Amino acid sequence: MENKMFNDILDSIINNADEEEIEIIREKLNNHLINHIYESQIHEELSNDFDSSLCPLCGCHHTKKHGYDKKGNQRYQCKECGKTFSAITGSLLSYSKKEAYQWYLYIESLFNGDTIKQSALITGICEQTSLVWRHKLLSICAALTDKGQMLEDTVYLDEKVVNVNQPGQEYKKPRPKTKRGMSDQKRNIACAIDEHNHKIVQVSEVGRIHSDELIRIYKDRIPSTCTLVTDSLRSYHKFTRELDVKWIKIDSGKTEKDGYTLDKVNHLHSAIDLFLYKYRGISDKYLKNYIGLFKLKDQYQKYYRKDIFLRLVTMIFNSLCELKFN
Repeated sequence: MENKMFNDILDSIINNADEEEIEIIREKLNNHLINHIYESQIHEELSNDFDSSLCPLCGCHHTKKHGYDKKGNQRYQCKECGKTFSAITGSLLSYSKKEAYQWYLYIESLFNGDTIKQSALITGICEQTSLVWRHKLLSICAALTDKGQMLEDTVYLDEKVVNVNQPGQEYKKPRPKTKRGMSDQKRNIACAIDEHNHKIVQVSEVGRIHSDELIRIYKDRIPSTCTLVTDSLRSYHKFTRELDVKWIKIDSGKTEKDGYTLDKVNHLHSAIDLFLYKYRGISDKYLKNYIGLFKLKDQYQKYYRKDIFLRLVTMIFNSLCELKFN
C-alpha cells in the first residue's frame, strides 16, 4: 500500500513538472545516490580498515577516543603529540566542507579532460578551489600508479622527451635561450612496453638519461628472461649488462633489426603526446602527477562504465592525498 502511494505521488510530481524541474529532480536524486554510496560503502570500508591504535601524524601507538566530529565520525587523540584524527584523516574528504557527490562530479570531469573552469562550473565550486582539487587528485593518481607493471618476453624501450616548463617563474636575468638537442631544458619520460601491452611510464631526469637511472627504474621490473629492443643510446650498454638480458640494438639511422622495430613504444609516445596536448603549459613540478592520471586512464580504459568508474572513485577516496597545495 505504501509503495503504491509513493508511486502515485511520484507520478503526480513528474506529470506536472516541466523539463527544467524534471532535470532538477534527476540531479538531486543522482547527488543523493552518490552521497548514499559514499556513506554506506566507501566510508564504511575506510572505517573497517582503519587502525585506531596508530597515530597517522606521528606514528605513536598510544591513542584514546576523543568524541565525534560534525559528520559523526569517531575521533581519536594521540597521547604523545596531542593531535586528533579519525578514519578519514588524510583522505580527500577529511578537511573538505563539500559533499561527496561534488568530489564524484569533479573526478568524472577530470577523467573527461575538462578544463579547471569547466570542472568548477560542473561541481559548483570556484576556480581556485578547482585548481587545488585537481592537484590533490593528481597526487593520488601518481601514488596509485607509482609501482608500475612487471614486463615479460619482448620489451621495447625508448625515452619520451618533453620540454621543461616552469610557468609563472620570474627571471631576474633574461629568459634563457632554447638549446638544440638534449640539454637541461629537456625532461625524460622513461617508456617501456612489452608484447602483452604491459607498460612502464615514469618521469625521469633532465638531459640525456644515464645508465644508473635506467637501472633504478627497470631493475626490478624487467627480468633476465626478457629480450630488450632499444635504439643505440650509449647508456643502454651498461644497463643491459646489469640486467643480463638479450639485447637487440637498432643502429642509428635504421628503423629495424632482425624484424624488430620500435613502433610499439613510438605509439606509446604518441598517446602521451595526445594526452599532454590538452594540458598546455604543464609545470615540470607536476608532470609526474599528470603522467599518473595518464597511466590510471590507461589501466582503466573503460572508466566511462558506471561499475568501473565507481571502483575508481572508491580507490581514490580510500587513498591518502597531499592536503596542502602551493
